[in-house]
Amino acid sequence: MDVADEAEIHRVVLIRDLGAGAVGVVVASFAAAVVFPPEDPVGRVLVMAVACGLLATALSDWRASLAVAVVAVGVFVGFLADSAPPVPSPWGFTPVFVVAVVLGVGNRCLRALRRRDEGHRRS
Repeated sequence: MDVADEAEIHRVVLIRDLGAGAVGVVVASFAAAVVFPPEDPVGRVLVMAVACGLLATALSDWRASLAVAVVAVGVFVGFLADSAPPVPSPWGFTPVFVVAVVLGVGNRCLRALRRRDEGHRRS
């Protein structure tokens, strides 16, 4: 396999992860809107943050995980926090999403290290 084939595979994986992440964020935003009333932005943030963390754990490209966080913040600020009564500072919840994605990526890295360590033990 040459370098061009590997680059094409990485592009396909990135596109697949971006699509899956976007769908996951949309589903989580609908769930947050249905489960929590507009007066409870913290509940909506928690649903979106948990979804971000789970998606970051499942996605294989770090750029897709970053894009999921950006899209989740945008959806929260643009749609979920823009309701009656308005949230005074919806951008203030951004660190919650960042921490969720960092924890998800960290979980994925730890699982990869454990699999690699188990592979070395078997050899």
